[in-house]
Amino acid sequence: MQILQQLVLALSSTSEMSSSRLFADDNAFSSPADSTWGPPVNYSRPPAIVLWHGLGDNYNSSGMLRMAEIINQIMPTVFVHSVYLEEKPLDDEKRSLLGDANIEVDIACKQLAQIPELAEGFGAIGFSQGGLFLRALIERCPNVTVTKLVTFGSPHMGVLELPLCARDDDWICKKRNALLKKQVWNSSVQKSVIPAQYFRDTLQYSNYLEHSNFLCDVNNENPATFSADAKKRFERLEKLVLIKFDQDTTLVPKESAFFQELSSLTGQLDLMGLQKLHKDNKIDFYSVNDQHMHFLDQFFVEIVGKYFGFGL
Repeated sequence: MQILQQLVLALSSTSEMSSSRLFADDNAFSSPADSTWGPPVNYSRPPAIVLWHGLGDNYNSSGMLRMAEIINQIMPTVFVHSVYLEEKPLDDEKRSLLGDANIEVDIACKQLAQIPELAEGFGAIGFSQGGLFLRALIERCPNVTVTKLVTFGSPHMGVLELPLCARDDDWICKKRNALLKKQVWNSSVQKSVIPAQYFRDTLQYSNYLEHSNFLCDVNNENPATFSADAKKRFERLEKLVLIKFDQDTTLVPKESAFFQELSSLTGQLDLMGLQKLHKDNKIDFYSVNDQHMHFLDQFFVEIVGKYFGFGL
């Protein structure tokens, strides 16, 4: 319990550690040369888009409200829903830090299945860990249909570090991080602290396979729990859009947003369903030259316009 309390203290300290709140910024973004704007798809009814916020954020924050506002400015008739685990914003924010990720995805699954406007399918946009949670929802929730998934700086291949300390000379924060990393495979931590549940270190891969409460299953990495159904559901996506932040020090390694490790792509891609999506040209990559969750409104407008514009 003392270990858990230390983790809570560390992860809750916004003055000492980074969070995944959304920020407006003035730096330009860059995208691959082959990611050109194509004609939007026309649908017979107004589209629906689901949002899921990141670590240390909540469904009703100014950043999340701004994203919904931009979508509605582009498409006034669109139905936008922001996933919440608690109706009170502060409680929802706490749930982004503490809890069992499997239970939280299950709650979201049931929540979305009960919304009539989402019955015919919807697009999804996830910010930071919200993108990972949406991917888990696609794999596990047969009662909802996600057509396209856009993720901003999401830890698809996990994290190697806790969010870096805000000050390089903060040795107390650094020592605490080192202590907390040693306890990451503790069962109570794995079932109670959200970021610990997507911690992934290839140097401790056997521990990861044995003790990971969430990411190992989502990535279909453990042969004992491999799910062909989860893979098939993910492969049904019309489009997967992955966005990485080149100056990211919150998501370590930043390449995790592209399903990459520090050195190269993992050999597990076929287990997740990524190989088929890549072969079918259904994955687009974008890089933003800024810090975690810092991007221009205009970039978001262009992403929404291209992938969810529906006739714009």
